[in-house]
Amino acid sequence: MIEILGRILSRLVNVALFIVITIVALVFLREAMDINLALIALLSIVIGIVGTIAVRYLFKLVLRLGDLFSR
Repeated sequence: MIEILGRILSRLVNVALFIVITIVALVFLREAMDINLALIALLSIVIGIVGTIAVRYLFKLVLRLGDLFSR
């Protein structure tokens, strides 16, 4: 039961992280570029996906480094 709740919370955190990264990318790209808003939105979604994956792997790397040096 706890494992199921952990997976649900993990996915919710991933979705929240994706939304935050996408909104930040949308704001910065909209300020910096003068192209169609649909293209900017598409680029920000791609940046949100890649950023979420990168942050997840960064956290896993920090966890592995912590396990490595804690022994």
